Amino acid sequence: MWCVVYAGDDREEKTEDFIKALLPASSYTRCFHLVQHKAQKSQGMLRDVVRKYLPGYVFIETDKPEAVHDILKKTPKRLLFSDNWSVSTLDGEEEALFRLIVDEKGEIGLSTARTSVDAGNGKKKNEYLSGPLVKVADKVVYVNYHRRFAVIGGDFIGGKEPLRLGFRFDGEEIGKMVNQAGI
Repeated sequence: MWCVVYAGDDREEKTEDFIKALLPASSYTRCFHLVQHKAQKSQGMLRDVVRKYLPGYVFIETDKPEAVHDILKKTPKRLLFSDNWSVSTLDGEEEALFRLIVDEKGEIGLSTARTSVDAGNGKKKNEYLSGPLVKVADKVVYVNYHRRFAVIGGDFIGGKEPLRLGFRFDGEEIGKMVNQAGI
C-alpha cells in the first residue's frame, strides 16, 4: 500500500529524510515524492520539463500501513515541518493507477505517441508506443495534441484535478530537460 503524508509545499525532501530516519527500514519499501515529465514548447523547441506532481505530498510504499500510520501519528506535528500535515492511504483504485504510471524513482515519465486516421470512420486514432500512456491507454478520455497531454478518466486524488500525462510524437526531437521541480 501507499501511505501519503502532506507536509507542505517545498518540504518534500526534508520530510522524506525525516521519515526515513524515523521509520524502521523493515516497515517500508521506499519513500518519495512524485515528479512528472511534460513536453513543453519553448522558443520553437520541444523540451522535457520536470515538475513536482502533487507538491507537498510524500508517498511511503509499505506492506505495513497501520504501523507506519501509527508511528507518524504519534510524531509531534512540529517535527513534520507543518502544522496541518496529515497521514492517509491511497484507495485501491488510485494506488493501482499510480503503480502503472510511476517508476521506481517516483517519476511519471513522458510517453511517445503516434496518430493515424482510422480507415473505417476517418477519425484520428492514437497509439502509445512507450511510457506510462501505454499502460493506461484505455483510460484516456481527452487528448490535447497542441499541448501534448492526454487526460485520464476517473475520480483520482480526491477529484481535485484530472490526471494529465505528457507525450511527444514519435520521431519528435526533445531538447534539454528543464527542471522546475527543485530536484
